Parts: sequence; structure tokens; C-alpha cells
Amino acid sequence: MGRPMATSQDFVNWVCSEQLNHNFLKYLLIAEGEDLLRFASGSVHQTIYFPEVKAFHICHPPPAEQQRIVGLLDTLAAKTQRLEFIYRQKQAALTTLNESLLHQAFTGEL
Repeated sequence: MGRPMATSQDFVNWVCSEQLNHNFLKYLLIAEGEDLLRFASGSVHQTIYFPEVKAFHICHPPPAEQQRIVGLLDTLAAKTQRLEFIYRQKQAALTTLNESLLHQAFTGEL
């Protein structure tokens, strides 16, 4: 956030030291994905409670290496977003073409 904030009790907030890049931690947690749910419990909604979170430990490289890795992942994320945008444009164009061809076929214009 870059400034003081408050959150709900349902959130866990990490404040990283100089030894842990917050973006490195973000990518690490994204990489864990669904596997983090193995620490969750609850019948209505799955929650990872504070004692479990407090027991989390990670291995991480020195800050300079973390920054290098974050740079690579940021580049890949930007390329992925660009490809997703192009894919959605192509998908929309194909839908429009399909509708046009169907219209032409049913109206005898084809």
C-alpha cells in the first residue's frame, strides 16, 4: 500500500523486511496457489488461521537475486497480459465473423 492502512480480521498482512522483496513474496504466494489451501480449515468457508500463517517459513535468495527474479516475472506477466488481450480481440473477431456468416447463410446472401 505504501502507507498506513487497516484491514479486516480475515486478512493476514505481511510487512517485509529489507531481506524480503514484497513482489518476490507475492510471486511466491501466487506460485503456491491452491496448495496453500492445505493449511485451511472451516466448514462454511476455508480460512487459514493466524497460528498456521505464523508457522509459514520460506527459503529465499539474497535481495539482489530476488529483484532479478521479480524483474523476469514482471516481464513475463506483462507479455502474458498482452497475449491475453490479443487473444480476446481475436476471439471477439471470430464471434463477429461467425454471426455474420450465419446471418448470410440464413438470408441467402452466402
